[in-house]
Order: sequence, then structure tokens, then C-alpha cells
Amino acid sequence: MYRLLLTLAVLSIVFPSATHVSAQEVVCLHRTLPFNVEDANGIQIHGLKPADFQAKSRSGLVKILSILPDERPHRIVMLLDASASMAPKWKRALVTASALAEAKLPNTELALLIFGDKTYEQISFSEGQRAVAERLRQLCANTKDLGNLLHGKTALYDSLVAGLQLLGTSTSADILYLVSDGADTASHAKFDQVAHRLTSSEARLFVSLVLDANWGISATSDSLGAHRTPNPEEIDGPRDLEALVRKTGGETIVPFNSRPHFRPEKMEQIKAALDDFHQSMIRSYLLEVDLPGLPDKKGTWELKPSNENKERWKNVRVTYPEELEPCAP
Repeated sequence: MYRLLLTLAVLSIVFPSATHVSAQEVVCLHRTLPFNVEDANGIQIHGLKPADFQAKSRSGLVKILSILPDERPHRIVMLLDASASMAPKWKRALVTASALAEAKLPNTELALLIFGDKTYEQISFSEGQRAVAERLRQLCANTKDLGNLLHGKTALYDSLVAGLQLLGTSTSADILYLVSDGADTASHAKFDQVAHRLTSSEARLFVSLVLDANWGISATSDSLGAHRTPNPEEIDGPRDLEALVRKTGGETIVPFNSRPHFRPEKMEQIKAALDDFHQSMIRSYLLEVDLPGLPDKKGTWELKPSNENKERWKNVRVTYPEELEPCAP
């Protein structure tokens, strides 16, 4: 009798624990992820069905359950690089940032963080998009005091961490939007730390790279940027940023080419391209999947058009978080 009671007592402890683990496993295997599909002209493809795609991870085939438009409210933290290295491309950075601040994005809140070697200014979500747009108009009008405005090294990774802190508890409906030349020269945070923070937060990273118009172009030396070649940080930075973008399911745009000046009609084309890019940040789908096995560490997976759609969607661009977070212990 004693042995029977002891056995029942042990079972009463073990079974609830086993049920709890099983529930955790089910949650971990079942994921809902953001993704987008655009044709060769950057136009979103509609009417998507699970059978239109195929996916696999290291554990095997990933089952696609549903595809639905993402109609959740969106929050965007715009991170504007105002370090000294941005001086020769500051006007371009302001054009890029202002295009978002002046855009009419439905169901979207906007905050602004201006940074160099630390956070210089911050406009929170509670102040609203109007305050962000007004501050950027002030910066556009200030063409004389750039020496004091643009200073310090670039703590780019630290700014991404600060942006996540501004978001608080985030989801894949939330976005960090970085406007920068991509060079990090002063961060305390390291690449791997920031990558983990980003993928764990589920927030997506979008980047507008504003590169030096004087690279490789004969130009008269002046205080805002002489003819020069990029330094190692300016070469490696955009590559590392692109890796972060792919991990989170975001996108990158380079709105300006290397020409120092643009005709008015060209500027209109650039602004139209930026508008499309900003619209794409909030115009995405939610992909519901079941994973074939429990990921015990970070790993990449692949999502692409099904074999039946390879010819029909020959030049489509599929963006999605390419790195999956492991299950919580």
C-alpha cells in the first residue's frame, strides 16, 4: 500500500511537469513570422496562399499553415546618424529622414532618435509624428551651424539598442529605421549582442544607407567632405548592417547614387522610391508555420516560391527573418 501511494505521489509530480514541457514545445514549434513578396518592380504580390511557397530548416521541411495581411498597428523608431562622418552627406540624410516624417502611413506611430557617439536628441511616440516632422524641418533650415550639430564618433550599434529600449515590449509589427552611412566607430555593444537583441525582440530593422557622394569622384576639397576613399569602418559597416537586416526580415535601400548633384526630376524619382520603401515597411504579411523540430540554437531557414511558381515568380524578392531564435529553456 505504501509503495502504491508513493508511486501515485511521484506520478502527480511528473505528469503536470511533462504536460508543461509539451505545451512549451508546441508554442516553440508554432511560429508566426513577418514576410513580404515583391515583383521585379518592387510591387507587392497579392492573393498569396500557403501552397505558393516552400520552406525548410536544418531539421527538415517547414509546414506553412496560413498567410494573412499584417493589419496590426505599427511603431517606427527612426534612428538618424548625426556623427561627424555624416557631414558630407547630411543634406541627403535629411531628405531621407524627412520623407518618412512627412509620409502619411496608416495606423503607424513614429519616434525619432538622433545620435552620434551617444543619443543627442529623442522625440518619443507620445510627442507624435508632427513633432518629428517639425524637428527635421528645423534641421533642414539650419545650414550654417553644421560643425556644432554634427560631431562625435558613431555609436551605431548602441543606437539600435537605444531604439529597442524606446520600443519597450516589441513585436514584429515594430520597426527600427536607421538612416546612416553604416560605419560604427564608438559602440560599447558588439555585433553578436545586437543581433541577439534584435532577433529576440522580433522588431525588424530597415536601413537607408546614405553614402559619401565624393567617393571616387573628383571634387574640390571643402569642410563638408573632400575627395577621399572610404575607411575600413565605412566598408565593413554596411555589410554587417545588411546581415542584421536579413536576420530580422527587414530591407535596405541606397536612395542616392554617387553623383554630387541631382536635377529636380531626379530628386522626384528618389522621393518616390523612398515613399515606396517606407510603405513597404508597414505593408507585409504574417506567415504561420510549424517547425519540424525544436531549434536548440540559432539557425537559418529558407523560404522560397514553390516549384510550381518558380517560372511565374522568376524575379520576385522574398524578405523574411532568416534567423530563428532557439526555444527558451
